[in-house]
Amino acid sequence: MSAEPGGPRPAAGFPEDLVALQQRWTRIFNRLAGASATGGGHELRMELLRLSLRLDTHPHWATAEAGWSRKARNELQRYASAAPGGEEQLVSLCVDGRIIAVPGEAASRRGDG
Repeated sequence: MSAEPGGPRPAAGFPEDLVALQQRWTRIFNRLAGASATGGGHELRMELLRLSLRLDTHPHWATAEAGWSRKARNELQRYASAAPGGEEQLVSLCVDGRIIAVPGEAASRRGDG
């Protein structure tokens, strides 16, 4: 699977509105991760909670073969990241006593070394 523009998209049967919700959730999450060092972010956290509720209660999960699960949500997240308009979710790390936000891929490489 590739998140590169024009790259292959994962095969999944997620409805467009659910993908759009996940993409919005990721954008808000990434903004919040970047704001953690500067403090604040109450409005972003509240929006993230609202979007999480909408994601978890979306009608798709009632009709999906396996229903809602952490695995299905992770698949949705990967699919939404690779879909047009998607972005990779950032990961917050503590480096030298500072909280920084990096792409998930960079965080996984950091753990390998």
